[in-house]
Amino acid sequence: MLERTQVFGLRDKYQGKKSSGYDVDEETGAIIVYALDCVFYDEIYYSMEEGGPITFGSYVPYVRKYVRKRPLQVPGTGVLVYRTNNEGKQEVLLQLRKDFDQYGVPGGGIEIGETYEQCAVNELLQETAYIAREEDLKLVNVYAGPKHITRYPNGDVVFHTVVVFKVEASKCEKASHNFDKTETKEIVWMTIPEIEDLLRENKVFPNNVPILEDVVKTTL
Repeated sequence: MLERTQVFGLRDKYQGKKSSGYDVDEETGAIIVYALDCVFYDEIYYSMEEGGPITFGSYVPYVRKYVRKRPLQVPGTGVLVYRTNNEGKQEVLLQLRKDFDQYGVPGGGIEIGETYEQCAVNELLQETAYIAREEDLKLVNVYAGPKHITRYPNGDVVFHTVVVFKVEASKCEKASHNFDKTETKEIVWMTIPEIEDLLRENKVFPNNVPILEDVVKTTL
């Protein structure tokens, strides 16, 4: 973490130099983000004015206050955790969602200030209690368009852009706490034939259908 004196030193060095864009401080490696008048260091944004960390708050609820029920374009992530079971069959970790009572890929909307990798790691931990490292994530694909529009039970409509990563289960750890039960009913390991059954029986969260259709066609 940066001390306030360090943040203020960087402020004195860089503030007002540009109206947008960024600079990287050679001495500390901190990124100066001019559009926000802040310093980014070790995955934390610091206010140049106050010297302390910036808390952006949850993005979608904040925007919903203004747009209400109008459709939103929301970027987010999905994480395919995979392993080979004792019978030599590939399995994928799926979440049984509480809102739709359907199966899907762990993931969620990106928050202000997050990278996609941070979002993937944070959502995976929240929804499955599995801990992954950003450096172990591998980009699979980016999904958007008419197959990725969701109307939630409360009536909110979201156009999703989903950045999907994969990670081997052997590179993850199980947290000591449980998953967030407000979003997840249970987590299950599914083989490829079992995922095909879920797709055929319409038991997959619609936004995730194209993602899992691709999973059954390829080897992770």
